[in-house]
Amino acid sequence: MSASGGQVLLPLSPEPGVSARIEKQGPDYVLIQPDGARLPLLSEDDVEEGAGPDFDALDYDFDGHPDVSLSLRAGMVNLAYVIWRYDPGAKAYVPFEVPESIQERQNCKGLWHVERLVERRTLRSSCRGGPRWHADLLRVEPDGVMWLAGQTREPEETFQWPYFGKPALGVMYDRQGTVLSEAVLPSGDGGAPAQWEVPVPRLALYSAPDEQAVTKGYLVEGDRTSLLAFRGEAWMQIGYEGKAGRIVRWVSLKDAYDLARRYDASAAPSAPLALWAMDYRDVVDDPDYYRNLFTLSLDHKGESDIDIHGGEIHLIFTGADGASTVHKLYDLSTLSLEPGETRTLDDNPIERHGEGYVIFHANEAGEAYVPFFPPGLAPGRYRIRPVLTAPSLPGPVYARDPIEIDYPPRLPGTSE
Repeated sequence: MSASGGQVLLPLSPEPGVSARIEKQGPDYVLIQPDGARLPLLSEDDVEEGAGPDFDALDYDFDGHPDVSLSLRAGMVNLAYVIWRYDPGAKAYVPFEVPESIQERQNCKGLWHVERLVERRTLRSSCRGGPRWHADLLRVEPDGVMWLAGQTREPEETFQWPYFGKPALGVMYDRQGTVLSEAVLPSGDGGAPAQWEVPVPRLALYSAPDEQAVTKGYLVEGDRTSLLAFRGEAWMQIGYEGKAGRIVRWVSLKDAYDLARRYDASAAPSAPLALWAMDYRDVVDDPDYYRNLFTLSLDHKGESDIDIHGGEIHLIFTGADGASTVHKLYDLSTLSLEPGETRTLDDNPIERHGEGYVIFHANEAGEAYVPFFPPGLAPGRYRIRPVLTAPSLPGPVYARDPIEIDYPPRLPGTSE
């Protein structure tokens, strides 16, 4: 029992000759500052039964002086933290908070389940959400400035590469927020390495994430590897067992997934489907309208019903120089086709909305307009080949013949 009549829960000695304490005074938890001032922390009325609080005295800002933390259970596994750092100049404990600019980027706003990584002057804050733990690494500089040094990132679909999604990653940043590295995290709580199977007949291997670093080695379709890291959106590091032991190489995601590179006019269709776009170049009546009309249909050539889930329509733009750009146009609603059925997927003109060119496309969320041309496209005439992709299909379905459209388009009633 203290002189004030409170129950001492944690005596504090932040530096020689200075003392403070955490007390419980009736229903209230308070911090008695070195000068005797009373700092209310919380009331037991604010705490659910069995949730805490727990107090600890550790150096959270790495200045050599122990600070004070309060932790409370939130749900089954999460532990919320509040920290007061000791200010030796003021000889008082003051709030130690994550700046709002950092909280906006955090997986878990604030401080949760805090672990100190002393040698790195870093706090690891983590919380559980859904099937996995999420973490943020908060670096504390000697001047007290805090910045986000790293964090986990959820698995994500990569629209640039159909049939591929990045697994959970551990991402590291510099002080300006630039990504320094992206390392693949083990999948699930069991810690099994994330696996990847080669999707193309032959895949070149690189010693570094650079097109000039190609090696003589290659993998073939169906080979299984472990995912290790990424470099931007274009490169992925893999590991696999070779004759001489473990081999680590880089692969180009463009080599593996780019729809333009994967197109082979001589290859047999990967599914009993025929995708075709109507070419209106030779239309005589109302050519200004038909020149920019996009009509896309899908024929089912098989002998049994087929369901298409998670479909996407992409466009391959090929310029006069032969260079190609792939552009995702839109998501498709679930399709069910009977043998011999033809389904019109699109029959809408290109329109100008503001500074962009769009087409109308109704989706499950309602009516919408989607950009028809990829960003940064140079003016000129393009051959455009539509492509249907879907996880439920064995591979991309390419339109039989491309259509030709000018960019920017010449629209009816304009001088364009």
